Amino acid sequence: MHDSTTNDPPTRGLLITGVSSGIGHGLAEFYLKQGYRVLGTSRRAPSDLLEHSQFRFRSIDLGHPTAIGPPITALLDQIRHLDLVVLNAGILGDFGDLADAELDDLTRTMQVNVWSNKCVLDALYGAGVTIQQVVAISSGASVNGNRGWSGYSISKAALNMLVTLYARERPETHFAALAPGLVDTFMQEQLRTRTPDERYPAVEVLRNKQHTPDMPRPGDAAETLATTMAQLPERVSSGAYADIRMLTAEA
Repeated sequence: MHDSTTNDPPTRGLLITGVSSGIGHGLAEFYLKQGYRVLGTSRRAPSDLLEHSQFRFRSIDLGHPTAIGPPITALLDQIRHLDLVVLNAGILGDFGDLADAELDDLTRTMQVNVWSNKCVLDALYGAGVTIQQVVAISSGASVNGNRGWSGYSISKAALNMLVTLYARERPETHFAALAPGLVDTFMQEQLRTRTPDERYPAVEVLRNKQHTPDMPRPGDAAETLATTMAQLPERVSSGAYADIRMLTAEA
């Protein structure tokens, strides 16, 4: 990542999945302003970020596992060290009772939210990249079991364990699964626009928190998220699940 023919300090670099919108876009924008080289992936290209000289992008559909490795390798080019990898991309899947969930939807949710992250990590390590830190964006839904979250809850719980297992296999990298709290993303909009249903009281809570400090927009949440992620190696053991709301309360 660094041209050894100069005396300039090496550029700090990171990779973020899901940079076209939401948390991924907010983080990419923040880190670029901080002088990082940002490698980004998503299905849609973030046109505003493409204008930045330190941003490198490849389109990847995480729903197709065999199509993940090659563009990751191409994105790296000659890069062999990353300070941070943020596994952010994810989908909600069908919201509702698990008994009504279609296996096709559950399978796709697991592919995007869990197995795609294995593909990304395996491609990075397979290319000989050293990674200082990996943060997988998890969710409180991975532990609270609220009715209606169905395949999303299951996938995020599995993501937590995937992080734990990779931490055991890759002790040179600090891993953590981080629940980012409520951030006003497209996923939240999907939930808020549902027809009110007394079976799912958690959705009403989300409606009430929109446009309040409890649900910031991604650009406003990015600095807090970045600060928290930087503290994770000192605050939690590698492979742990953490909730930003608890960490902030303890600070």
